[in-house]
Amino acid sequence: MLASGTVFNEVHVWKIMNRNKEGDGIVTHQLKGHEGVIFGVRFSPDGQMLASVSDDRTIRIWPLKEEEEEQQNPLVIFGHTARVWDCQFVDQYLISISEDATCRVWKNTLVSKGEGDEEGDCLACWEGHIGKNVWSCAVSPEHQIVATGGQDAGIRLWSFVSIKNNNIESEDDLTAMDLPITNDTKPETFRNFCLTDTNAVVACSSEGRILKGNEKAEWTVLHNDSSFKKYAMMSHSPCGRLVVIGSIDGHLLIVSTESIFEPIKLKVHKTKIFETFIETSKDPNIFYIISIGFGESILLNKLDISNPLSPTFKTLYKLGEPTERTTLLSLKLVEEANLLICGSREGALVIYELPSLTASEEEEEEIVAITPLMQLRRSHGRQAISCVTLKNQNEQEVVFWTTGRDGCYVQYRLVRNNNNINIPKNTEKEEEEEEEDEDDEEKHVMKSGIASQGDTMIETSGWILEKVYRNKVTKGWLEGALWIDDELLLLGFYRKRFFVYNETKTFELVSIACGGAHRRWQFKATDTKLNLATFTFVRKEQLYAYFRNESSTHGGFNSTVIQDNFHGRDVRAIRYLNSTITNDPSFPLVFASAGEDTVLKFHQYIPSFNTKFATLSSVRKHKSVIKSIDTSRGIDTLLFTSGAREELWCWKLEVTMPTHMKEGDLLDLNCLEWAVCPTVSQVIETRIMDITVYAIDPSRGLHLVGAGYSDSTVRIWLFNEKSRQFSLVADGSWHRRCLLQMDHVVIPNEQGNDRILFFTGATDGRVAIWDISQQLHACIQDVDGLEADPTLTAAKFDEPLYHYQPHQSGVNCLQVAYNHDDKSLIIVTGGEDNALVAAKFNITSLEESDIVPCGKPYSILDAHASSVTGTCFINNNKAVLSTSTDQRLNIWKINEDEGIRLDWIHGSFVDVPDASTMDTIEYGGVTHAAIAGIGFESFKIPLNNSQ
Repeated sequence: MLASGTVFNEVHVWKIMNRNKEGDGIVTHQLKGHEGVIFGVRFSPDGQMLASVSDDRTIRIWPLKEEEEEQQNPLVIFGHTARVWDCQFVDQYLISISEDATCRVWKNTLVSKGEGDEEGDCLACWEGHIGKNVWSCAVSPEHQIVATGGQDAGIRLWSFVSIKNNNIESEDDLTAMDLPITNDTKPETFRNFCLTDTNAVVACSSEGRILKGNEKAEWTVLHNDSSFKKYAMMSHSPCGRLVVIGSIDGHLLIVSTESIFEPIKLKVHKTKIFETFIETSKDPNIFYIISIGFGESILLNKLDISNPLSPTFKTLYKLGEPTERTTLLSLKLVEEANLLICGSREGALVIYELPSLTASEEEEEEIVAITPLMQLRRSHGRQAISCVTLKNQNEQEVVFWTTGRDGCYVQYRLVRNNNNINIPKNTEKEEEEEEEDEDDEEKHVMKSGIASQGDTMIETSGWILEKVYRNKVTKGWLEGALWIDDELLLLGFYRKRFFVYNETKTFELVSIACGGAHRRWQFKATDTKLNLATFTFVRKEQLYAYFRNESSTHGGFNSTVIQDNFHGRDVRAIRYLNSTITNDPSFPLVFASAGEDTVLKFHQYIPSFNTKFATLSSVRKHKSVIKSIDTSRGIDTLLFTSGAREELWCWKLEVTMPTHMKEGDLLDLNCLEWAVCPTVSQVIETRIMDITVYAIDPSRGLHLVGAGYSDSTVRIWLFNEKSRQFSLVADGSWHRRCLLQMDHVVIPNEQGNDRILFFTGATDGRVAIWDISQQLHACIQDVDGLEADPTLTAAKFDEPLYHYQPHQSGVNCLQVAYNHDDKSLIIVTGGEDNALVAAKFNITSLEESDIVPCGKPYSILDAHASSVTGTCFINNNKAVLSTSTDQRLNIWKINEDEGIRLDWIHGSFVDVPDASTMDTIEYGGVTHAAIAGIGFESFKIPLNNSQ
């Protein structure tokens, strides 16, 4: 049989051996039902069914009956959110790929339909690719592994044999852990529990018994205390050796799960203990127990079990509450830095700095009262901070993550403050005695480390808190995070399901129907594939557990990623970073890329890798397409990005080489969210098409950011590193057309301030040269005045110094070079009209506005067969590279004998479709040219090739 899909929404099936009288094939089945173009058809292995996929986002499975038999209605599957490209039959399952960047597995109920199965059940949704389009899919002959390839250039493997174990729907897959039956007629129920290991549960029963059990429901009684019949607040140590239970009358019961010491019961609070936490120490015999009594202060207690016969318990600190009502829900102790990081139910992040935790008992005679060092309000909006997770910590730096019930996780960094700023200490005595007016009080509050939701940095005398990254991964709640083998696993609830999501590799590991988040639950895992993992939860006073042991059934592969992804959509900006971040010529090559998928990525060039590069970091903060990237170095290394919705972001870059770095090792790169520019346009669709950045006063941290807007306005912003604020310096709308390109050059002036020339290109094909140097230098003398009203312009772009029209339509690329020897400018532009144009100008005065064209612009009207999208100077401005959507890279020599002329030297084919951006750098004795569009390609150009 032969099947074909048509643009008329139909599928036709022929029996190729059957022909009519004219010798033409006979259509045996004309399958109608799709509401869009048919993109693919496939027969089942036995030929009894046909799968078709369509523009209407559906999959249809057609039973193929003989002509005389009554045709059965197709199985219609809907679940993809975009067009479907392919669907394959695999046993009793269907595997489909789509434009929505997912690969989904469905139950084929036409083959096998069990009790409770519904038509179109989606058993798995694999979301490892980014952007859009999974283009290809292959299944191993044993039907154990599925491989997918996406538009993001990534290749991924998925375990097909573990589909059932990754999507838990039925209680048949769960273990009901019943308590042992006693002689009492009244059955015991679970009051509370702790999951101390993947196969160990410690529970408190409704009769006050403390029991330890395993997967086989084999229980051992650890202790019995009737005061815990009605109420038991339980927590366990990360190592699982210790369990602490709080009572309704303020007692703490400390139990060793290994029976190393006898249970200890202490009266710690006067009221009900409603939360307890246990943090471990570098000393395995030391535990820190944090307890919270209703209406009381938070107590930090120390337990020493060095002598099991006589453990010691002492309350070290009383933690004062922040200025606003705060109910702690999560925390993490950093023993190396003497910090306690807390998250609250109200969404506040609270940090305490503790005196030495290792002080001797003689030095700890009294309970020390501690007030918060820092407080960040609404770090997760109005939702609770459910978890605090550490990854790297030492005495000087702490990196941690918080998860929240807003579905987001946030990465923070705490670093020692070495600025020696005299900031008042946060002591209760000082706060009681100080009497300040409103202005002084406001300053004191900020210095005391209290900040609002929008702030990205808090500074105190000892520490600086920086918000590094924030990302939303679910519409539900995020309730926890685990770092295992350098991969971030996120735990959360969506609707009535618990899920584990691998954020590092961007796919869901497991999903379990448990009834939702409003219940006691715990999870433990030993590896990133969840080969050994356990999830326990309470439902209707019954404890259920999902025990997972799949060490032998993971699908036969060690890595889910065969080839890392790049970008899921067109790349619009690419930039080499070495010239900004380092002066070391041996430093590995680093570049940044961004585009329509709104993701900013950082990569390292590694020749030994198959792809020749590795992705160091990905940042998703822009709401829409990123159009431009530029860098600048002042006090710190800064990176600026701009794009749609008038977004202009500033990022702080920190790039370091690991100790004893060798080939294949990755750099340590941090991209910190530093500041965002205010919007000034009244139209939300306004885009910042291009930016150019110049550090006008690096020692003061002042940077000029020239931005070309789609509403025809050119704006110059001043960014102040110290205040982390953008201020508008100048604007103007001379072009009256959408601006496409912007560049600048600096002309040194030994007698005075340097001249700063800006260059703009627009959709009308014109290029304008601007000189407002005097106004710019004057403005930076009064930075405070600018920041008082940051959107009020201080200068205007009225008329350009010079303008000309090199193109008939849009100026897609613009590069400017200044020759100090003969004091001349060379401007090279590429246009939508396929032309490449070079123009030379002489500068007759360093102080006055005198720009004189040197002959006519030199135009190559057919430089490319399509629009020119990228130009770059190479070889000390003696040659030019150009690229185009015709997928060609050309090298042109610059001749300046009489005016200026471009001579073609060499051309190469570019594998990247729709090339839209290019950047170059001289590195290792050659020129590296990076071209990006739908994909990325890098070229090495020997310097003698551009002579």
